[in-house]
Amino acid sequence: MKRLAAAVLPLLLLCGCAPKEYSTDFFAMDTFMSVTVLGETGQDAARQCERRVNELEGLLSRTRSGENNAKASAVYLINHAPSGTGMVDEGGYIQTAKALSEQTNGLFDPTTARLTDLWGIGTDEPRVPAQSEIDEALLTVGAANIVVDQNSGFVSLAGGAQLDLGGIAKGIAADECAAILREADASGLLMLGGNIYAVGSNNGKPWRIGIADPDNNVEYIATVAVEDRSVVTSGDYERYFEQDGKRYHHIFDPRTGYPAESGLRGVTVIDENSTRADAFTTALFVMGLEDGMAFCEANGVAAVFITSDKRVYTTPAVAKACTFTFDGEDKGYTYAQ
Repeated sequence: MKRLAAAVLPLLLLCGCAPKEYSTDFFAMDTFMSVTVLGETGQDAARQCERRVNELEGLLSRTRSGENNAKASAVYLINHAPSGTGMVDEGGYIQTAKALSEQTNGLFDPTTARLTDLWGIGTDEPRVPAQSEIDEALLTVGAANIVVDQNSGFVSLAGGAQLDLGGIAKGIAADECAAILREADASGLLMLGGNIYAVGSNNGKPWRIGIADPDNNVEYIATVAVEDRSVVTSGDYERYFEQDGKRYHHIFDPRTGYPAESGLRGVTVIDENSTRADAFTTALFVMGLEDGMAFCEANGVAAVFITSDKRVYTTPAVAKACTFTFDGEDKGYTYAQ
């Protein structure tokens, strides 16, 4: 339940006055999800979204091995294929992950599976690995280990790498579900764990989404009012464990093999593309405030940074992507802009 709550609460929906027409709640991709659709086609569109999310989980999960009469996922198959053996990248999701890694100078990395397993954060047995174990796992990390044959479209892995697309899987799902709603000429709100996508308007008004207080994620310190935008947050309060008074969270710095120590508590990205926002929140968290702000300004990224000393910064693109309202002063936060 702790993991479930952590996945749902980083972005809090501030409910509007308009009644919802149809909604469906379900569990997928290891988190709680909710789809609310306004319009005459609401019920069918919401059910299509749920089906598509489950289909994507069947493609992108790295743990779906084919046991219990379930088909093994594409990611599982490529992770367990003999060295150099490739397979078709159905949907181009692996190539998308590689491109996003390259765009962020490797700070979003889809090959950290061995590090994830080593630390066990989010499982019942998390631990701080020995440096020798981390060093060995780091040898398998890096998007350069994803080999794409441009002629055949086949993808293979080198260097003992294993894929983990969990960093963008919910973003992919949000983008595809948003497309389903648009095809149905419907508006609605997709709450897919830490990924929220506001499709269209909330009966003529923007959807208002809260950005959580890292110290108490049932409260919020800011809101963004958006239409046709995804709002995605990564934070050190989502999945973590503590040992000897130190918190170890799930956002790894692929350069060190340790949870990133960047001086940030959370990063929120507002973007039309939820997959890109998913990757960027991770990379920006690893970059830290100064490098992250520079990256955003160079690439026109709308982002909100929350630092460990309780300061909130927004990039120039935020004003174009949404209406931002700071509400954190009474909780000890300062809007530094």
